[in-house]
Amino acid sequence: MGAVAACLAIVIAVGGILAPFSGGMIVSAYAYGTNEEITAAGAVMNSGTISDSGEMKGQPLMFYLSGKDIATVRFSCKNQQINFWDWTEKRDEYGNAQNFTVAYGEDESEYYYLTISWVPNAIIRELTDNEDSTIAALPEEMRNDIIVMEITFENGKTTTKAITISLLDDGRFFASFDDYQISEEDTFINRPDSEAIGAAPVIEDNYKEADPNEPEQIVIPNSITFTGTIIDNVIESLVPIILVDVEENSGLSYDKVLFELTEEQKDWKLKTGTWVQIVCSDFFQESTPPIGNLISITEAAPNDELKIADEAARAYYENTVFEVVSLELKSQTENKIIFSVCASKDGVIQGPNRTITLQLNNETWEVVNEGY
Repeated sequence: MGAVAACLAIVIAVGGILAPFSGGMIVSAYAYGTNEEITAAGAVMNSGTISDSGEMKGQPLMFYLSGKDIATVRFSCKNQQINFWDWTEKRDEYGNAQNFTVAYGEDESEYYYLTISWVPNAIIRELTDNEDSTIAALPEEMRNDIIVMEITFENGKTTTKAITISLLDDGRFFASFDDYQISEEDTFINRPDSEAIGAAPVIEDNYKEADPNEPEQIVIPNSITFTGTIIDNVIESLVPIILVDVEENSGLSYDKVLFELTEEQKDWKLKTGTWVQIVCSDFFQESTPPIGNLISITEAAPNDELKIADEAARAYYENTVFEVVSLELKSQTENKIIFSVCASKDGVIQGPNRTITLQLNNETWEVVNEGY
């Protein structure tokens, strides 16, 4: 009996020593949307595929981490690119990056809303730019990738995990999640962190030195303007969101886009059916539906006005040497609409795009400016 008690005491003592080191350092990865755990055994992801022509449907891999007391995670992607999106809007976000560090914090309920998506841009470019390329013919290094995660906990301890991704011959993706040991060959981990995405417009120059008689210009780098209709949706989120049905011929390739709203914008969530003009970043997180980075939202002019202005712009070019290939809405107010025009001359696409401005005069849309 004494020997048994002694053994039990040893087991308890050892367990007590190991508990602080193992219990709090368990980190798991789950596929976002399905909440299926990504394990060391791996599995085929059913969220996205790619074809031999480079057409991607859905999102090949989007995941989130689960654990306790995670302080920071540094993500390093070897061959392709990754995006980070924070649905709680408390952290910097990253788009088309390869290395970045995310502060997680002790509130583990937020971890689900910190999503990482893997974007195989290099694969897409290779398949779309080269007609003879096929998935089976791609080099092994391009078909395989790894995302290394250097995880630091609140108590200062660390662990390293990795997700490996493989492109299968049929266009599906296989992923696994396991412990990882960084080696000297992993030079991609030494790359510097990318810069975070700018989530808001910036004011040009220093406002303290601005001329009070001349308003400062808002500079919106890499922005896209389009129109669409706010539609009802049942997507749950910690923050107010809207789903926008993109207007056909508005210049955006997506049918629908999801946007998070700030405290000042949250009333738009109640305006289902409203036709709006959206200004957003040209970066979209590839999910289903894709997620945009909203800069501004305003109520747009009636839909038929845009169509009338479109027809007037096309009619203008019928009397010129140019032929309209496509019209893309740049901006729209109640009395003015500006299009970016992709035009050809004698069958040759001209560059850069031209710009045409129409103004509403006496209920008629008239061209008031055209050129580069």
